[in-house]
Amino acid sequence: MEDLKLLIISHYFPPVPGVGGRRWAKFVKYLSRIKGVQMDVISAENTVKDVSSSFEKELKGANFNHTILPSNYPSYLEFLEFAKPSLWDKVMFRVQLRALKKQVKGNYWDFSVLWKVHFDKVIPALIEKRGIQKVIVSGPPYRYVEYAVGLKNRFPHLEVILDYRDPWNDFNDPFPISEERHVYERALEKEMLMKVDKIITVSEFQKNLILQNQPLASPVIVLPNGFDMEDYQTDFRSKEISDKIRFVHFGTLHFLKDYYWKPFFNAFERLKKEKPELYKKMQIDLVGYCPVQIQEYIEQKKLNVVVHGILDPFIAYSELNQADVALWFKYDGSPGDFATKFGDYISLNKYMWTFSVKGAVTEHIEEHNIGSVFYRDDVQLENHIFEAFLAAEDPNNRKFNPDYDAGKLQINHLTQDLLDVLRK
Repeated sequence: MEDLKLLIISHYFPPVPGVGGRRWAKFVKYLSRIKGVQMDVISAENTVKDVSSSFEKELKGANFNHTILPSNYPSYLEFLEFAKPSLWDKVMFRVQLRALKKQVKGNYWDFSVLWKVHFDKVIPALIEKRGIQKVIVSGPPYRYVEYAVGLKNRFPHLEVILDYRDPWNDFNDPFPISEERHVYERALEKEMLMKVDKIITVSEFQKNLILQNQPLASPVIVLPNGFDMEDYQTDFRSKEISDKIRFVHFGTLHFLKDYYWKPFFNAFERLKKEKPELYKKMQIDLVGYCPVQIQEYIEQKKLNVVVHGILDPFIAYSELNQADVALWFKYDGSPGDFATKFGDYISLNKYMWTFSVKGAVTEHIEEHNIGSVFYRDDVQLENHIFEAFLAAEDPNNRKFNPDYDAGKLQINHLTQDLLDVLRK
């Protein structure tokens, strides 16, 4: 069989920090072990000072060629959550934002809007040199899908595959753009959904959303997020015997989801005041990036919360394994998406508290008895969280269903499914 020659373009691939690079970091690791697969990866440079991806180390032994290209995005607009801005930062933010708005159409918050130069110069040379047959472009960000499709003008036989992980438009956007820009961006999305050769997405929810937006879309294949059993094979700490009841949030905690984390921490503060003995038995661990705004909120209330920050992957999974309850504050725009966090939790049989709007995920959790759900539209949300804290003293109220089968979501199995899609 002829070698499969792939180019994977993922803006957030390691060493760029954050969960956005995880999906393809894992797929690249497992694809690199398959004979007859040649891989090149292109990503943006890491512009976050002193922070790199926790998935970077496990790729050191993987067989692929990695090209890191300048982001080209205005520096003061990037990674706003990773540092508290100074007065100078705020001034420069406004200056660069004003200039960017004049420079680009559509969504100026898309970090790939200024990447076209690479698709005109750097990437064609790489395609010719390496004999690339297929390009996988993973979003978000999404603007560079347009640039990837443009490569077909020069390479007519090139297959362009879109990995559509989150909705392109109107998805929990904290930085509203004008309706005129939305119209432009929606039209671009509809056009690209037809012009790519294949679309991979993470859930039936996303597939349905794609087909609603563009009924004439190219073939859509569901390839979910999953978990990597190798994350638990090196320096992995077993669950320790402890009198503490530990609640662990794993991954990036977004401060804009204050409609979830504020009621949660407020209920914990209430527990401190009304049930001090039970409060002393409980500990909350935040493993992964935690914005300063949330840390300050916790410090102000003097809560028993341990902020671990970004850890080495195996250390991070060891901390997750200490959980009696795993926390998940979902994106409201994707109630049917089983994020990577879901795979982490079920792989370790962790009972989860999920904060969300109603959808396929909440139905799945409740149907299979693998967690509790707290709904955003619940007018008594804080009170119900408080009651759940009280109930958590009984181990039976935080017990994961032992009959639940998570095997299909192992990355090594999903990689074979991906390979089937690529070889068709």
